Amino acid sequence: MKSLKTTISITELQKTIKIWRSRKITDSTIPKLLDLYFGLTAYMNDKHIYPVENFYDIKMSLRFSTTQSLIEAVKASQSFKFIVNEGQKQIKAFYSPLCHEENSKLETKEDSKTSQSSLNLPQAFAQTLAVDNIYNIYTKGNSSDEELSPEGEATLEDKSSKKDIITEESLAAAKEFFHLINGNSAQKAQVLTPLINWFQMHEGLTRKHACENLVYLVNELLIPYFAGQARFMKSKHIGRLCWLSNLLKSAHGQHLLNDAARGSRQKREQVALETKKNQRENHPVNEFEWTDPETGMRFYDDKDEGSVNIPADAEARPSENAVWNVLSKEWVLPTTSPCGDSSFQKEEN
Repeated sequence: MKSLKTTISITELQKTIKIWRSRKITDSTIPKLLDLYFGLTAYMNDKHIYPVENFYDIKMSLRFSTTQSLIEAVKASQSFKFIVNEGQKQIKAFYSPLCHEENSKLETKEDSKTSQSSLNLPQAFAQTLAVDNIYNIYTKGNSSDEELSPEGEATLEDKSSKKDIITEESLAAAKEFFHLINGNSAQKAQVLTPLINWFQMHEGLTRKHACENLVYLVNELLIPYFAGQARFMKSKHIGRLCWLSNLLKSAHGQHLLNDAARGSRQKREQVALETKKNQRENHPVNEFEWTDPETGMRFYDDKDEGSVNIPADAEARPSENAVWNVLSKEWVLPTTSPCGDSSFQKEEN
């Protein structure tokens, strides 16, 4: 998918940025709008537009605080065009003029009447977006191109509190979804194994640690993500698989992988620090040696050799300078001769 306009002059770009600044768009938001303006193909459909079902993923990828703030920034720039359902005051999609053909060629008759007039959306549309709760924008179906029926539908205000909230039921369903994948050898090989391979290759991990990254990704990120999506409960298993596959291919999916790698790495570092701390606090024999609480192995620190293991049947280390002689199987003290050579003498009990 390529932009319709393959080049843009520096002068034109500077002018666009200057206009955005005059419209109170912050410097931190401008690069995000530029990404959308030039075209984030991972979040477009086959008509080169950003459909409503991708708004949440766009928000996550571009690091907007809420979906509401994403839409407000796009509206404030006045550089994008919206496709709306005028009757229900609902945003169906938006697009960049650089990436989308004239909407008269691709939109329905109803859409063509509303999109041109929606460049400066009325304030009524601002109220249709609950904070970070995008799926209350449309009330039926999984596609922004599907006709909406007002019959039998609750109002947005009535439904907004019920959308995108993690419940025990949705959390259990999300967990069951990944259990089913793990229990199916074909789906496991198609979805989970490539993720392990990715972590192992890109993070330089052992297979064991790569598997730990996958567990973190699923339990800490993917399960809460799907459990918080209202449409997840309405989807069948095959639809969820397609959703997961598309998510992992998107920019937001890459963010999740990176977050999982970072989170799992921090978790391993924390465990290592706690293990080391526990080791250094464990003096069951005496103050001059330590015992690993997990393995039960006795050890002491040597400035030249590092950590040195002590046999289980050895006598307690008598002093902080004592060195274990593996040949005589006894403790000795290092001494320095008049010529500067080091030697050892037997530790007197």
